[in-house]
Amino acid sequence: MKRLFLLSLLLLLTLAACSARTLLVADVDVLSFVDAADLEGDLTVPGSVQVFVPDADGDPLTPDGGQLVDQLPVLDALAGFAVRVTVEVENTGGGTLQVAAEFRLAPASDSADIYDGVQDLKLAEAGFQLDPGARRTITLEAELVQGDAGMELITQEGFRVGMKIAATGASSVHYRITGFDLQLKQRPFDLIPSG
Repeated sequence: MKRLFLLSLLLLLTLAACSARTLLVADVDVLSFVDAADLEGDLTVPGSVQVFVPDADGDPLTPDGGQLVDQLPVLDALAGFAVRVTVEVENTGGGTLQVAAEFRLAPASDSADIYDGVQDLKLAEAGFQLDPGARRTITLEAELVQGDAGMELITQEGFRVGMKIAATGASSVHYRITGFDLQLKQRPFDLIPSG
């Protein structure tokens, strides 16, 4: 009987130690939620232009609430968040362009404008010069863990994500979003109430 008790106790301690390290990862392909028409486009740049993707208001040239990510059980006790966005940009005109992009995170309640700096957070940005005929890829990556600024924006109600692509100069540009992936990380035993 004593041996069975010790064996059970050892098994329980081993499981408890392993479970504290268990990390569940949910991969979300945001492109699967975005209208195909919003994934690529051609723009004339008569000085400067901005495109906001995903588009929530029917006009990709005006800032809006981005894409709402909700109804995920993993949002209850999130241990981490990562994002990777890739956009191909080609200068199809005759002038040089300055191209910039940024990725934003906002609470679910920020449905009007996740690019205004109120309640939202810029997690990643990149930029470069694009000569006539040149094609480059913009890659935006960011990762948050518990305690980082921005983790409080991700709640049970969900959160919003969006990307702004800006071009300055006098030319035309073709853009195509090739990847928009979120990774949500959770320790399942953090969901057990402590008390």
